[in-house]
Amino acid sequence: MSVKTFDWSDEINQVVTKSLVTTFGLDFLFFEDKKGGDVDTIHNVRQGIWATEEEKKKYENKGDYKPIELGNDGNPLYDNNGKLKRKDVYRNGTYRERGKKDAKLKDNGQLADKYRNKTMKLNEDRQLDHVISASEIHHDAGRILAEKDGVKLANEDINLTSTHRYINNIKRDHSPEKFFNEIVPQKINQQKIELNNKLEKLNNLPMNSPAERDAKRRLENEINDHKKNIETLESIDKRTSSEVVDAARDAYEKEINSYYSSTKFFKSSLSAAGVAGLRMGLREALGLILAEIWFEIKAVIPSIYAKYKTVEFRVKIFLGDLKDTVLNIIERVKHRFKDVVSSFRDATITGIFASLSTTVLNIFLTTTKLWGKIIRESWLNLIKVMKMAFFNPENLSTGELTKATFKILSASIGLIIGMLIHESLAALNSLPLGSLVVDFVSALTSGIVILTLNYFIEQSEIMQNFWAYLDRIKTKYEKVLDNFKEINKELDRYILELTQLEFGLNIDEISKFTEQLTNSNSELERNILLKQEIEKQEIKLPFEMGNAESTQNWLLGLVRN
Repeated sequence: MSVKTFDWSDEINQVVTKSLVTTFGLDFLFFEDKKGGDVDTIHNVRQGIWATEEEKKKYENKGDYKPIELGNDGNPLYDNNGKLKRKDVYRNGTYRERGKKDAKLKDNGQLADKYRNKTMKLNEDRQLDHVISASEIHHDAGRILAEKDGVKLANEDINLTSTHRYINNIKRDHSPEKFFNEIVPQKINQQKIELNNKLEKLNNLPMNSPAERDAKRRLENEINDHKKNIETLESIDKRTSSEVVDAARDAYEKEINSYYSSTKFFKSSLSAAGVAGLRMGLREALGLILAEIWFEIKAVIPSIYAKYKTVEFRVKIFLGDLKDTVLNIIERVKHRFKDVVSSFRDATITGIFASLSTTVLNIFLTTTKLWGKIIRESWLNLIKVMKMAFFNPENLSTGELTKATFKILSASIGLIIGMLIHESLAALNSLPLGSLVVDFVSALTSGIVILTLNYFIEQSEIMQNFWAYLDRIKTKYEKVLDNFKEINKELDRYILELTQLEFGLNIDEISKFTEQLTNSNSELERNILLKQEIEKQEIKLPFEMGNAESTQNWLLGLVRN
């Protein structure tokens, strides 16, 4: 198998130039990569990462936990004491109705305290708790992004549960997960320490005077309170508490995540994808044009330099050379116009898919600036692979198609390594010409990696054998195609043989007769020519040539038969 010569200098010139112009040169013009992508997601805004200033301002202007009540005219309302009226989550109708319902159940001895997995006693103080606190819901950036009513969400039935007053008072605005896993154990330990201290103090407390006996009674009451508090906290059932919290949290998150099926999210995603697609298309098209301009200038500079070393420099001649160079550039770009259009189309599709992929990833995690670039460049080559695999525009064999695919993938690897180098050298950007140095080093590294992989794919003996092996493996469709090709060859051979048969006729004489017949000027002349040829070829006719009566009788005979 013959091995093609691998021109390292020309290849690295083209690869590095294209990398410098597009990935490391034009990105800053068309893309502003940022952490978290270009579309706001629930996950990101909860981390304090906003894609748009509009949503960030909405969160910053969310107002107080208890917002001011406004009248129909939009002005603040005041109570009888002249104080501003504020909306209270506990004044909500749903909250009040649930409180009344649980109070009746408690009076009937049927109210279940799900935190403690037991029925509340008649003498226990009951309070209605928000499983996920109203404060947490109010300050949730995800809720604000999803544009959900915080008061309504806080007072959903699944988020309300009655429990012991002491538990509710301690829980306050803590998240339920933190309360049950951290606050409760800490509080039990704190209560036990205070209990032991007071028991020790009680044992050493004198009771000689009425004041001392009164102090002892107060201390005993405090000790009893501590014991009750410890008993109440220790009666919390971790399993049932977790079930209550998980159910409330799941319902809440489901409501918040409905944002992803909203028109708002779809509009944002499609708008960002469309803009990214257009920018990617323009970047690649402009990059291709600029690369062609550079290649032409690079090719013509040495000849112009050599020319003016031997002749006297004249402005008019030099301007003529520049004019020719510009015209050559225009012709070169026109020659690759189809490539420019194809590049724009493919890159636009790439930008759309890359944007959508980044948005989907940011639903679950936060992408960095680097990952945004990697996703974009990976999609660029993935589109090329898909186009190659599904359409095979050049009708490549299995081995050649696989080789082309591997070379595209090697470009992805090289670009990713180049971008990693670019990120690691970011500190040099603060130096004079630092950004240019970083871009060049990144592009050079990327180009060397791509060329090294391409050399291995194209030139190594093991890969040559692998491509040859793939070419020998044919699908059933390729085998059918080969059969049809063989049949077509046979048909061509038969047709060729048939064209060589003369059926006992002299081809030259027939050609001469046809020409004479075509050039005849009258019916009489044509009849004479036909009669002479019939006699010459000894053709027997069912009628006498030139005899009208004989011809009529023959035609009438045909009708009768």
